[in-house]
Amino acid sequence: MDFSLSNKSLKNMAYELLNIYRKEGMPVFVCVGSDKYVCDSLAPIVAENLKKVYNIRAYVYGGLDYNINGTNISQAINYIETEHPYNSIVIIDATLGDTVGRVKLTTSCYPAGGRTLPIRKMGVHSILGVVGRNTTNFDLNTTRLRSVIKLSEFISKAVAMSLWYYLGSDVDRANIDGSLICWK
Repeated sequence: MDFSLSNKSLKNMAYELLNIYRKEGMPVFVCVGSDKYVCDSLAPIVAENLKKVYNIRAYVYGGLDYNINGTNISQAINYIETEHPYNSIVIIDATLGDTVGRVKLTTSCYPAGGRTLPIRKMGVHSILGVVGRNTTNFDLNTTRLRSVIKLSEFISKAVAMSLWYYLGSDVDRANIDGSLICWK
């Protein structure tokens, strides 16, 4: 599924995530990326938002203090699969594609593909923010920080909203800027 950054898409993505949790149970979120390049910092920013802004009640691995990237992703996934053998893993990562500025919700992916060739598909589901065009001459320094922040805010809100409804928590209206959703 492909989502724009509109409020309607935010609600739709949160609803799709909620349906995943209802079928598969509480997931573990693995935020893959690095703060060395703006284009790769999407997932660490999402992790920081989920932990510090939204204070979600779920396991979130990765972030600005501890990057999960091409150099350590195999060890991180092995640890997470050992610690959470019954939870599905949701990979959050930046990607390149034709729909720059959009978010994709897919099945498993090959995370950290920019640095090394991944060993295997990882995660049960993936949330991918498209930060640049997939071209042979993509320059890591051409991605705008504002674009990455907008994508990370959208992903963070969708994940937080879906988890609040899944867990039956009260929604912190101040943190989601009035994007309260009501599903009947």
